Amino acid sequence: MIAKMAGAKPKVAVIGAGPGGIAMGIQLADGGYDFTIFDRGKGFGGTWRNNTYPGAACDVPSHFYSYSFALNPRWSKTFANQPEILGYLEKVAADNQLGDHLVTCTRVTTLRWSDTERSWHLETEHGVTRQFDAVVTAVGMLDVPNIPDVPGAERFRGRRFHSSSWDHTKSTAGERVASIGTGASAIQYVPEIARDTAHLTVFQRTPIWVSPRYDEPFTSDQQRLFERDPAEALKVRDAAFQAYESANFGADSAMTKELTELARSYLMRKVADPELRAKLTPSYPVGCKRPLQSRAWFPTFALPNVRLETSAIVELTERGLRTADGAEHEVDTIIYGTGFHAADYLRSLDVYGARGRRLRDDWADGAEAYLGTVVPGYPNLFTMYGPNTNGVTSIIYILEAQAEFVRRTLDKVTLHRVRAIDIKRGIHDGYNADIQRAMQDTVWLANCNNYYRHPNGKVVTQFPYSGTTFAEMLARVELNEFDWLSPAGDRKEAPA
Repeated sequence: MIAKMAGAKPKVAVIGAGPGGIAMGIQLADGGYDFTIFDRGKGFGGTWRNNTYPGAACDVPSHFYSYSFALNPRWSKTFANQPEILGYLEKVAADNQLGDHLVTCTRVTTLRWSDTERSWHLETEHGVTRQFDAVVTAVGMLDVPNIPDVPGAERFRGRRFHSSSWDHTKSTAGERVASIGTGASAIQYVPEIARDTAHLTVFQRTPIWVSPRYDEPFTSDQQRLFERDPAEALKVRDAAFQAYESANFGADSAMTKELTELARSYLMRKVADPELRAKLTPSYPVGCKRPLQSRAWFPTFALPNVRLETSAIVELTERGLRTADGAEHEVDTIIYGTGFHAADYLRSLDVYGARGRRLRDDWADGAEAYLGTVVPGYPNLFTMYGPNTNGVTSIIYILEAQAEFVRRTLDKVTLHRVRAIDIKRGIHDGYNADIQRAMQDTVWLANCNNYYRHPNGKVVTQFPYSGTTFAEMLARVELNEFDWLSPAGDRKEAPA
């Protein structure tokens, strides 16, 4: 096995067939690698295959939420909905013949690095073990739903589901519905289902800032122009890119103040009832929590069958939910719009690295990786959409940069006949110390709780610089920043 590997291209496993897995698969296919993409679902798409709740859409402009090498001239509007995004991702995968590399309906549970064989053993929920020279995790941040542990949940006789596992077997029309949470998913599905429910109670723990959404359709003339002249589509993409590049996430920045006043003004105009408006007014600046846009959210609370409840839920009963004020809210269906364990990276995988170290233990105080992609002690393991890669640009842009880096690195590993590489601890630690210093005075550490932070307060999801900065930093990484493991198993000195 070891002798065979010297000079040969690594055999690669990619875990996840969403946007990251597709980008990685295209790079590996182009490089002539032997690779397999594993996904728990039935096809490509990732979060856009799993999240089918009413109103599901992207909050990044469509032309920017797409691969630079696969522009889509036929986007229907500024912010595409879930079916359209899924169709786009499936088409890109098909156009690049990735289907032959995909293993569906297979949940990978454990990754184990072998110090003797210098390879990864991948275990599935079915008890099957397969061996690979390198592994790329592309499960993203939004793969494990966050379902609150409310006392009495097993007593409730109605149905309960998380927004990411929407129950389409029965409509919520005519039902008494409780929606828990007011985040990015709830702001989309609540207005979609509200009018048809018998009654809808939205349970809010913390109010959110909402700005108007400018979601304009592209005309058939525009689509034909984009198709005929891709440079015109690039203009739309570049405008969105520049808007993100100019963002300043300082808590006291002019942008933060301007966006907060815009959201406050919008709330004042759209909610006339002073008591309701007070409940919907946050005490933190825009950006501390995920910025949200909607023209339907505030009008929903003006409907006669919709109520905003701010008293905390203390338990579930047989018939509904009991709140801290002692009231029981009888409902037929409970929907958890409570987001995901976004800050708990690779929660769905149990990863064991060199000398038996465990990633969950190493990340007990908050996940860290060098440029969100490699972790010391875990040779030949790469993480797409890893720690501190979120928040400042389209994630597709970040994923493309990471996929290109992994491909380039594997090419160099092959060229130098290296068995495996392991990022140097000092380089990793120095980078992450800089990242955390840069977090100070950002809006993400302002007066709110958010999914960006580990329970100890450390920001583990956000990147404090621009998207271009991330891509440029990743492009400059060389093999001399890694320890090399030779085919014989010893450590080699990388060239200067």
